[in-house]
Amino acid sequence: MRRQAVYVASPSRLAGKSMLIISLAQLAMEKGVRVGYFKPISGVCVPNPKGELVDEDAETMREILGLRTSLEVCPFRICGGSFLDYFWGEDHSRFRDSIVESYEKASAEKDLMLIEGAQTLSTGSFLGCQVPRLASLFNASLLLVLKYESDFVVDEALQARDYCERWGVKVSGIVLNRVEESRLKFAREVVKPMLEKEGLRILGILPEDRVLSSLTVREVYESIGGELIAGKRGLENPVETVLIGAMTPESAIQYFRRVRNELIITGGDRTDIVLAALEAGASGIILTGNLRPSVKVLPRADELKIPMLVVPQDTYTTLQMIQKIVGKIRPSDKTRITAARKLVQENVDWEKILNF
Repeated sequence: MRRQAVYVASPSRLAGKSMLIISLAQLAMEKGVRVGYFKPISGVCVPNPKGELVDEDAETMREILGLRTSLEVCPFRICGGSFLDYFWGEDHSRFRDSIVESYEKASAEKDLMLIEGAQTLSTGSFLGCQVPRLASLFNASLLLVLKYESDFVVDEALQARDYCERWGVKVSGIVLNRVEESRLKFAREVVKPMLEKEGLRILGILPEDRVLSSLTVREVYESIGGELIAGKRGLENPVETVLIGAMTPESAIQYFRRVRNELIITGGDRTDIVLAALEAGASGIILTGNLRPSVKVLPRADELKIPMLVVPQDTYTTLQMIQKIVGKIRPSDKTRITAARKLVQENVDWEKILNF
């Protein structure tokens, strides 16, 4: 196999880039290909056991591929929302040159390099390190992953194509991800030909997968922290839907019963909503603002095995934190890794992507 590089990116956050890269890496390794990984820029950092700020996706790929350190495959980390003061007055070309140099080291002796984009195509633009420009510098084909949230995905794809072509980079293909079952036929028979008529190759249409998109209450608890005040025996309850409890108790009970395996986020002072969630058989309840409910509801939560967490954040921040972990795959999560690989193998033209 000739040396190849595939840059997997997305115009929006949480589209499924990591899931696709993990699956492509596994499929390639099964054919004896020496696979490398690189993420030029990270905008979300977490501390590792040594206290170093690392990119979680890079850390996962490091473990899966047996690479030395995620700091080597993700050399540039922009942590937090205030960072421009650090770069003010600096020669931006030196940062770009440093990224290219790190890529050359990471790709040494590899047959295939899988490169992961940051949050969006434009992340890093202030340094001249937007995705299409880096793809050109790496001589990598550019594969876009788009989450199918609505039919506006067509506009999103065309805008992304135009943005990349501005830098002289052609999009090699598109994968539509998390397509609801009710829209699959439409995506295949209408959206796909519509985009292909515009010169975009659709290389995969991935249906929504409950294994990949669902969580357990334990995973939420371990990720967002807080205090577990009741319902410890229900930590393995599945979470498929996250709902905000900000209505009357009468409306809440009807609302909660329409869905299954729901995680309810509400204020601890809304004992009426908490009781409605317990009555509806929610998977778990998160109480925001460090507000605790009446102690009378705790025994009921224990009895029903419905975990109840108290967190310091407000409702909106808590919801954002949970959304960030949906679809995340950890190296030890064999179930999700297997599900992702099967999903990609069956619904993506991965051999064409990897030139097999």
